[in-house]
Amino acid sequence: MAGFPHLQQTTKLLADHSRLEILTLLMDGRFHTVHELAKKAKIKDHTASYHIIKLHSLDWVMSYKQGRNVYYRLSSLEIADLLENLMVVSPVKPIKSFNENKEYSELKAGRSCYRHLAGVIGVVFFNFLLHNNYLVMENHHVELTEEGVCYFKDLGIDIDALKKQSGVLVKPCLDWTERTFHLGGNLGNAFFRWCKEKEYITLNPENRGVRLIAEGNLFFQKFESSQ
Repeated sequence: MAGFPHLQQTTKLLADHSRLEILTLLMDGRFHTVHELAKKAKIKDHTASYHIIKLHSLDWVMSYKQGRNVYYRLSSLEIADLLENLMVVSPVKPIKSFNENKEYSELKAGRSCYRHLAGVIGVVFFNFLLHNNYLVMENHHVELTEEGVCYFKDLGIDIDALKKQSGVLVKPCLDWTERTFHLGGNLGNAFFRWCKEKEYITLNPENRGVRLIAEGNLFFQKFESSQ
């Protein structure tokens, strides 16, 4: 019907296996070249380029040119949320090899969900915030309490600045491996960025995997013990 969203165009966009691989890779929230995406998706450069052009024409990805290189990433949080929600409702592909099991275990333990922390460590942290009344959630609506404001300010995260940003300050994001929530919104982005700046986590350049390192392990262990 004229004037209504063209859902068929969206489903066609998601119907191609290689295109989905590229979108999944872009869920890490970082910029990638066509060659990098092609290599990780195990397709030819010209095939990846075709899909990127298609995604770019529909504003699913944005580009940034620096020198001779053009870099691409997802254009918005809404696209990332759509992909994460599709993962939640999709059937799980069987694991057929040691390497597939290793990658799944890594992503389940911790990964980036666009620009916030997902997987077990993300869910454990979100539950810690609820348990300590730093967040309150009712009917899937989350609010940051005064205690929560103080907690994040003590970490060095500027809540007042986050409130001035466009978008939602805090929201639950349904985690596709854990089937429960991790921290989303601008606060989720800020906390993920804080973890990287503190060097509590390291990012796997081959996928969205996030691994805790020495001091990061110590920081997150206290959340597990508080559950």
